[in-house]
Amino acid sequence: MTGPPPLPLHLHCTLRAHSGPIHVARLNSFGRYLLTGGADRQIHLFNASSASSSGPPIKTYNSHNGTVQALDISPDNARFLSGGEDRNVYLYDVAKGLVLRRFSAHHGAINALAFAGEQGAALVAAAGFDTTLRFYDLRAQGAWRPIMECKEAKDAILCMAIRDANVWTGSVDGVVRTYDLRKGELREDTIDRPITSLTPSTTQTTLLVSCLAREGGGDGEQATHSLLDLSDGTHLQTIQGGPNRQYRCRSTLWSSDSTVIAGDETGCVRAWDIVTGQERRVAGGDEHKEHAKATLWVEGTDKDGGKLVSAGADGVVKVWGVQPS
Repeated sequence: MTGPPPLPLHLHCTLRAHSGPIHVARLNSFGRYLLTGGADRQIHLFNASSASSSGPPIKTYNSHNGTVQALDISPDNARFLSGGEDRNVYLYDVAKGLVLRRFSAHHGAINALAFAGEQGAALVAAAGFDTTLRFYDLRAQGAWRPIMECKEAKDAILCMAIRDANVWTGSVDGVVRTYDLRKGELREDTIDRPITSLTPSTTQTTLLVSCLAREGGGDGEQATHSLLDLSDGTHLQTIQGGPNRQYRCRSTLWSSDSTVIAGDETGCVRAWDIVTGQERRVAGGDEHKEHAKATLWVEGTDKDGGKLVSAGADGVVKVWGVQPS
């Protein structure tokens, strides 16, 4: 009988990446390179496999005039998207550092971005504070207006996920909205808490939904991580997470969707078995904190030997692995 899958317990490197909170950290498709965006308006590119704590980033991108809230990397790793507080969406050439396109149809901060469409990169999906999900066509050179707008959200959209023709958005209004672009259908599942993170399983049969602690709850009230059955909206599992009343702490599924990993406002990174709900710590003992301030983002990959990235309000990114480096 095999035991639980190994967790990324080993700290490979610590990057003092930004002078303020880091709101997003994305690994490329190979798990070797890392993009980070933060409150200092900067986007940095690091080698996640060989970076050192004292080394500078490979490249810095600085087109934004406000906090960088969202990033996404194209499937071929040649381009990336950025968006944030200044309401602009930029499409970059990674190697050249050039802005290829700019979209500015939004009326508030952009919280979520993703490539979509044919081969995963023909369209851009963007959403945020103005409650509208917009799609842009990258094949139409020079066009900047959205080709489609979805205005069903009643409050700010904080997170989004895309797989094939399915788009999921999570909003402060506590509703997960599932858009099936092929069928032209929309389904709404009410969670009744502000939704901070969405992660579909590899089979696209379930969706990990992370939410803030309930407003007005007692001192022991925690954030929640729920597993939603995408066929009928059934809640298969709900895990009581760490304390989080105000931050958009991103969570993730680890190791064939068997484990939930998430940060919290205390600076911890925690893990739970998806079936039993039993907690498994990612690093250290009960008193150990991975970040000096809130852990705002975690992202994992099974590429490059297995890697987890955590980013915090302390301006630090940590890269963790299953095996010692």
